[in-house]
Amino acid sequence: MQVFGVLSGFAALVWFLVRVVPKPSRASYPCQRAAFPIASTFVLWAAAWLSGLLAVKRLGRVTRSHPLLAAGVCAAIVFAASARLTLPISSRANSPTRYDYSPQQRNVPLGVARGIHPGRVTWAHDPSATRWDGQRESTSSQWWMDSSTDQHKVDAMLSTCLRKLTGSATDAEAWRALFAYYNEKARQLNRRNYQPGEIVAVKVNLNNSNVAGPGNIVNVSPQLALAMVRQLVRQSGVRPEDILVYDARRDIYPAMLSKIWAEFPDVRFIQADPPDPAQPDNPKYGGHRGLQAADWVEGVEYSGHHYKDAQLIPRQVRDATYLVNVAILKAHSYPYAASEGGDEGQTGVTMCGKNHFGSIKGTPELHAAINTNQEATKNAYSPIVDLAACPNLGAKTVLYVLDGLYCARRHQSFPLHFPNPPFNNRVAPYENTDWPASILASQDGVALDSVGLDILYSQTKNNDDPQNGNHPRIMIRENADDYLREMALAPHPPSKTVYVQGGQGVASLGVFEHWDNDGTRQYSRNKDPRNGKGIELLYIPIAGQAPTTASR
Repeated sequence: MQVFGVLSGFAALVWFLVRVVPKPSRASYPCQRAAFPIASTFVLWAAAWLSGLLAVKRLGRVTRSHPLLAAGVCAAIVFAASARLTLPISSRANSPTRYDYSPQQRNVPLGVARGIHPGRVTWAHDPSATRWDGQRESTSSQWWMDSSTDQHKVDAMLSTCLRKLTGSATDAEAWRALFAYYNEKARQLNRRNYQPGEIVAVKVNLNNSNVAGPGNIVNVSPQLALAMVRQLVRQSGVRPEDILVYDARRDIYPAMLSKIWAEFPDVRFIQADPPDPAQPDNPKYGGHRGLQAADWVEGVEYSGHHYKDAQLIPRQVRDATYLVNVAILKAHSYPYAASEGGDEGQTGVTMCGKNHFGSIKGTPELHAAINTNQEATKNAYSPIVDLAACPNLGAKTVLYVLDGLYCARRHQSFPLHFPNPPFNNRVAPYENTDWPASILASQDGVALDSVGLDILYSQTKNNDDPQNGNHPRIMIRENADDYLREMALAPHPPSKTVYVQGGQGVASLGVFEHWDNDGTRQYSRNKDPRNGKGIELLYIPIAGQAPTTASR
């Protein structure tokens, strides 16, 4: 077995180097994620062997006079190295991961709510918008195809969210209100709208994207990305050439490029790598005009912490005037994910806050700070605060959106059914057409992620999978809401960190709160519209969904 382990480790190392060295972004591919732990274990084993041989050689004179001691040392080295090669990676973790998260206080808002209607979150839910059949291994039936996801209904859901969020009668009025609010609050420009030449960057979460396509692993959907571009161009009057869609840590998958370029060939895209021949050509201009690799420049500072490549953001994003944060309603970790790659993850959730890990070059440098088995202990510093408050990045945000059409339980995951209200999806067989089918929006990123976390946590209950050891189909990792407390209370956070951006202390980045319970889903402003200081959730059921007490 040990010989097999050595050969497997060597093969994994060669495969990883041959594939990743010419193109580093391939390290994110599922096959390379699987190969890397095996290859790294082989390297550690080989290093242990070489170190042992060198040590024995250098101690030659001593060991020749003590042959029994020499034999014992060599045997110990061989045993330890071989044991490390055969032990599962999880057994070497610093400590077992806890999936014991639960809300500690409900209807206790923290921080300062943001927005035209402070703390407002809108949630459109239309089950008829998503009709993927759940055939995970299919290449002809995939969740992101128009045969699976209704573009017109996605357009309507986003429109509804925007109107309800701003209290506007039309989409155009909603965008004027959004830009006016941002320009007055952030740029001290009195009620000014977008002006031609001002760049609007749209950060989409494409963590599982590559030039070959996403398969059936979850990314931001091309339908929601197109709906957002349609809104910006047709309702807000933004010139297509002033729109920049990006994920600087991944490559844009073909379906998203084709879908947006078919209507707006002047929209630009930024990705991790130069254009690849596998990516589609621009239908108007030919070639890959409008698709660029990130041009890295310094753009982020971290309060009291020193990183290298994590300071770098794309020049194209630094030069943008506004930003729209389009994330996914998604957890980040799950411990029983053999069918989805096996790596359980690092942190609790991936929504608007962590979306900016795809805006920086040195993302791996921040992983320890969010990993609850490493630096992300209770009430610890969070780099998510600095990313959200950075003047070159998160502080330029006009709108936050969560793509909840097809949600996920971990960083690399197939779409997940939500069995509990208000979704009531079938969970078995998996091959069915019931999905979360939601879009959420807010001007307050902390409030939006707070609602997203409550939704995800509500689906951990009554959701055991008999095909997977009766474990819950979704689980929330410890300390999942710590980053939200840090953001809400940034001037005096639980970690005691002094958050500073641009020489100024960071103000509250929004309001954090948990709803009262999973049945009524009410926040403090729902309960007391006049005196409530926290979140106001407007749940908007479409296509026959029964309204709840939190609906308006």
